[in-house]
Amino acid sequence: MVKGKSGKMLMMTAVLVLSLAMSGIAGAAGIATMKKNGMELVNLRQAAGMYGYSIEWNSKDRSVSLVYMDKMMDDSDMMDDGKIMDDSKMMDDGMKPAGKMIKVWIGSKKIMVDGMAINMNMAPALYDGSTYVVDTVIADYMKPVKAMK
Repeated sequence: MVKGKSGKMLMMTAVLVLSLAMSGIAGAAGIATMKKNGMELVNLRQAAGMYGYSIEWNSKDRSVSLVYMDKMMDDSDMMDDGKIMDDSKMMDDGMKPAGKMIKVWIGSKKIMVDGMAINMNMAPALYDGSTYVVDTVIADYMKPVKAMK
C-alpha cells in the first residue's frame, strides 16, 4: 500500500479516471444518468433518439421496445468542413445498428436483441417516468457498428 500525500493523490486520480471511464458513453453524449445500487444507469429514451431508434412503452408488461428507424453515423461520416455526408455515402461506409429490435422489461435482467435473449447484470429501472438501463445496453446493442464488407 502506498503511503503519504503522493499515494493518496495517486489513489484519488485512479478513482476519478475509473469513474469517468464508466460514465463515458452517457457523459460524452449529454445523456441523463442516475445511480442505483452503486451502478450508473443511462436514460434509454435519450440514447434511443441519439442512435436512430423509435421507442414504445407497453404498460401491460412494463416493457420498452426499440426499433431501428434511421441511418446511423459516426465521426468518420462527417466531411472536413463539418457537413454531414449524404445517405448514399453512409450506406457505402457500412454503418448499421448493433441490434434492429431491442426489448427491455422493467425489473427483469433479461433483454431481447433481434430475438435473442440476453442476461444483463442489472434490470432496467423507472425514475421520474423514464426508463434507465445499464450502459452496456447502449454500448453493446444500440451503438452503430461498421458492417463487414
